[in-house]
Amino acid sequence: MNYNVALRYKKAAGGYAGVVTWTPFASKADFDIWFAKGGHDQEVVEEGISTERAIRLALDTPLEYSIAAAREKATDPKTGAFDEAVFRFEMQNVTLARIFGF
Repeated sequence: MNYNVALRYKKAAGGYAGVVTWTPFASKADFDIWFAKGGHDQEVVEEGISTERAIRLALDTPLEYSIAAAREKATDPKTGAFDEAVFRFEMQNVTLARIFGF
């Protein structure tokens, strides 16, 4: 059985700020060990939730945050070059996730 945790990226995560994701852990103890290590650019939204609830929280991320994350992923951190093909791919993922709920 998985122990699902919904996490929201903090402001320090740059373009990913505000995006909610979820991660399954083997148990609450495993999550607590991971979280206690610190250094995370995410905060806990909810923990110990169903997979369905975790997905719903991720899908409820405001669209502007998802767009900013796609732009961040498409931008080379060293050169600042923007890859339009990567951006389009990421936006297709966002669109499909919202349409099909995954």
